[in-house]
Formats: sequence, C-alpha cells, structure tokens
Amino acid sequence: MNNKTILETVGTITKKEVLSTVEHDTDKALVLETMKPYPGYHGTTIPDQLNPTSLFLVTDRKYTGEKVIRATMGVKREFTDTFDAVPGQITVFNNLTPCIRVKDISGYDKIDELIRLYRKNGIDFMKSRNMDPFYGLIKIRKYFTLELIEPEMYHDTRTTQMIYFVIPSLVSWDVFESITHNLKISDEYNNFDAALGVFFTPKGVIDNIRLYREENDMDNIRLVRNRYLQELKRVL
Repeated sequence: MNNKTILETVGTITKKEVLSTVEHDTDKALVLETMKPYPGYHGTTIPDQLNPTSLFLVTDRKYTGEKVIRATMGVKREFTDTFDAVPGQITVFNNLTPCIRVKDISGYDKIDELIRLYRKNGIDFMKSRNMDPFYGLIKIRKYFTLELIEPEMYHDTRTTQMIYFVIPSLVSWDVFESITHNLKISDEYNNFDAALGVFFTPKGVIDNIRLYREENDMDNIRLVRNRYLQELKRVL
C-alpha cells in the first residue's frame, strides 16, 4: 500500500546567482546564463550541470504567465530539441526585469532557434548588450511535485536532492541572505545551496527554504534546518 503524501502545486523560488551574457548569432536578444547553478554547493553531483545550464531570455516587457506558457507550448511544437521553460524575473541594471528561464537544451547552437520561435509566438526580448558578470536576484514561478518525507519537509520527486522545509512566516531576502551567510561561516556543515520558496495551496501560502544537498545526507539537512529555524525565531 502506498502511503506517500504528494503535494502538486504552483510556487516561486527566489535566489541570487552570478550571471553573464551569452553570445549568440541573434544580436538583438539579451540572453543571460548562470555561471554556477548552485553557488553555495561545492560538490560535483549537480544534476543540471549541462552545457548550457540555466538560461534567462530577458523579455522586452512583462507578459502574463498564461502568455508565456501558451507561447512555450507553441515553441515546443516546432523546436528541434527538448527544453523546460518557466516565467520569471531577474535583476538587471538594478531593475527587476521579466524573463523566461530555460533549462535542458542540448547546446548553445539552439538558442537562436528558440528565440525565433518565441518571437513567432508573440514574445520579444530586450536588446542584447555586453555586461561583465554580476550578481542577480532571480525569481521564477514553476510547478512543483513534492513528496512529504517528514513533518514540514518535502523533496522534489524529479530532483530528490532538492529539499524544502517549512518556515513559520514570510522573510525578506536581506534577512534570509544574512542568516545564510552567518550559517556558512560558522557551521561545521556549510556545503549546501539555499533559496527562498513559496508554495500556493488551497489551504494557503506555505513559506519555505529550499536546500540543495547530496543524497543520503538527511542528518546534516536536519542540522541546517534547525539552525535556520533558530535564527528565524531570533530575528522575526
């Protein structure tokens, strides 16, 4: 008998990463790439360590989530490769700018086809420009399929290295970043990458922290969770 508790929901993930521009043949579309997809993690088992990793197609204006999803469906009908895409926002020139986060394409040579097809489906992009690598705050909206592995803790059913634990209330990015920094410089266990998450459910909003960790490392995950909860209780 299967007693697994599965949560299928929509939510957001917010994180900060080093971004750089991607050179491609279409010189009128700004494309950014994460230089390291999980900057707080120091291992070698990152699942999306592909070439390219995560791409951000910076759009010329904000499109509705429905528009991006419908356009993505249209692109997938003609695109010669598989990919995953979700709407998001990214900090560019100190402004929060809309984008489409793309993962899992097989090579940089597919970018121009992807841009062309999105334009065909009604999505256009910010003009490309050369920028030095910079830290950008990224917020994406996506679907989650999660399994409850212990009270108030889930893992992603497709990427089990992703652990999400519930926190008691909304926390600002600045507070979260400060706590994360303090944990990483003081803890004996600091080999993890963290992001802020929100799940939207029929019963309400679930605020959470997402950790990327190695397999079979639950004792250390519990340690990190408890440290976060202690620090959040102190500052909130």
